[in-house]
Amino acid sequence: MNKARWCGAGVPEHYINQYQQQGFFLLEGLIPPALMEAAWQRVQEIIDHPPDWPSGYFQILDPAEYCSASGDPLPKGIQRPSLEESVFAAVAEHPNLSQAMAALLDGEVELFTDQIGVKHGWIRTEQGGRSFFHQDSWYWKIAPELGCNCWIPMHKVGEDAIALSVMPGSHTNWVLTTHESYYDDPPMFSRSPQGGYAPFKRHRIPLDQIDPTREVLVEMSAGDGLFFSNYTWHRSEPNRTGETMAFYAIAYQQRENDEARD
Repeated sequence: MNKARWCGAGVPEHYINQYQQQGFFLLEGLIPPALMEAAWQRVQEIIDHPPDWPSGYFQILDPAEYCSASGDPLPKGIQRPSLEESVFAAVAEHPNLSQAMAALLDGEVELFTDQIGVKHGWIRTEQGGRSFFHQDSWYWKIAPELGCNCWIPMHKVGEDAIALSVMPGSHTNWVLTTHESYYDDPPMFSRSPQGGYAPFKRHRIPLDQIDPTREVLVEMSAGDGLFFSNYTWHRSEPNRTGETMAFYAIAYQQRENDEARD
């Protein structure tokens, strides 16, 4: 797999070509270590003592079984943190990231959405915090070629340590594969319109359509950026380390194409 190291000179053309042909590429050293460490420290504080943000910003584990150190619901996902605190905006809006996105999308760009995923080290279920192959545009709709995602770990990641796997070329022809629904184990809960919390249904490409011999597992260090299209099939490894880990997933879109959203 081709990979580059950020050196302040932008994205080399052959890596842009890889993104266009394979649907992904890795840019090492994208975000400075100090910013990633500050974000991780704040995530740990939020896990123990969730702030008074809008309730829809948090996906949690079953509040009937799990709670944070403060007795509040225990976060598993944090939505749009960059809108709330500068420590996260410093990552989500970092010039290295926005410049790389502009090169990949060939134009002016803007932040579309951002989220932090927490994979608790004490979870021992079979799923173990893994996600299954999916395409992000099954969840949100951005016209093909107008959006790009970047997955940034807050730790060194690899096999059994929350790393992403991608399926090369799965974005070709910009086809959304029909997904099936499932619940995480343990389930992730979100705020219900009727009040309280309800299990959050996830979506995945049917398992019988996956050829695991074609996937590429991407080992990364904190602050590296894995860029992939919103049509690229990707999944995450479980967390078998015993230590809680987190990642920052950030999506950009072309600025002049706001109307491409459904």
